Amino acid sequence: MSEQIYPGPTQMAQIDGSKVRSLREAKGLTQLYIATVVGVTTDTISRWENKRYPSIKEENALKLAEALEVTLDDILEKEEETAKPEETPTAAVSQSRPLKSNRILLWLMLLILVLLLPFVWYRLKQPEPVTISATRLLPPHIPAGQPFPVIIQVKTKQQGPFSLILKETLPADCEPIASAPPFTGMDKKTGSLKWIIRTNGHVTTFVYLAKKLVTESSTSSDASLRFSGSVTLRDKKSSETTIAGSLVLPLADHHWADANRDNRIEDAEILAVYDTFSALDNVEYDWQEIDDIWSGEGYHWDGSKQEYIIQQ
Repeated sequence: MSEQIYPGPTQMAQIDGSKVRSLREAKGLTQLYIATVVGVTTDTISRWENKRYPSIKEENALKLAEALEVTLDDILEKEEETAKPEETPTAAVSQSRPLKSNRILLWLMLLILVLLLPFVWYRLKQPEPVTISATRLLPPHIPAGQPFPVIIQVKTKQQGPFSLILKETLPADCEPIASAPPFTGMDKKTGSLKWIIRTNGHVTTFVYLAKKLVTESSTSSDASLRFSGSVTLRDKKSSETTIAGSLVLPLADHHWADANRDNRIEDAEILAVYDTFSALDNVEYDWQEIDDIWSGEGYHWDGSKQEYIIQQ
């Protein structure tokens, strides 16, 4: 009985795909040429170069080296040599360099910090941005030819005494009468009013009286007056804001204290007027007319005489 011989295990070689590609491209060889010499497909050569199959048959590896005109050792994967533990002196030298670099970096950071300290201190010493607001209060309506009040209240968080500039532009055909504080500047042609005052308070109140002149436009049922203005706080940044609140004042043949226009001034209405427009005392406003209408049975507006007729 003859002895049967079994083939041994296939010898494998671990190639470096990157080296294979570099060598092939350096020699100007195509994947088709290499595949023809080795006896495989171009797809297989591509997989080898991309390390899809790092281990291939040793006989194919030999053919691959022959096709590239190099030795088998030139295309094999090389294992990185591990550092020997005896190389402690070199390691100590390499560690001393980072320590020196860290020391330089630390001194550099300290220098930057010292240079930044004056800037940080200056920024901290700067005053906070000042917020300023202004609100205008107008009556619910007025008839042309009669004085009416306007109150402007300015609020700010500014500390200590400071200067304040208020500018108000009256509607056309309106003329100013009196104000508190007194007008600093007044142009009756343009309707421009200006105040500049020195104040200590967080709330500053301006009140003035004006009158709408009787014109053809003032007789229209839907006529109204439009106001605009601004306030500037004289701080380092000159904070400025427009005056908000009431902007439009309708014209109607009713007293401005008669909010519901029923030709009477009722208890609730006169109390609201005395509370809301109390700043009128600063311009010596004559409250007698309002008191007389409230005490009477009613009133009506006489446009021809430009006065209120009170019913007793």
